[in-house]
Amino acid sequence: MAKKYIVDLSEDEALQLQSIIKKGKHKARTITRANILLMAAEGETDTAIAATVRVHVATVERTREKFVIGGLDFALKDGEYPPKPLAI
Repeated sequence: MAKKYIVDLSEDEALQLQSIIKKGKHKARTITRANILLMAAEGETDTAIAATVRVHVATVERTREKFVIGGLDFALKDGEYPPKPLAI
């Protein structure tokens, strides 16, 4: 099956992702997503990426989709969550 969402990184985006991975000052989820995008841009299969990064194949697919639809920041950031109710 052909991939629906192809990751094509610009040079600036690739450098930004590499700096996120090397610094290690970001959330683990963000670093994982950066690794996924870099490997996808290199042409790795979703199964190989999932095995290397230790995530499910669906996570790789979702990350690629988010990158193509919304760009780099959208793919790396977590979604908004509703506020927790105050305990009385």
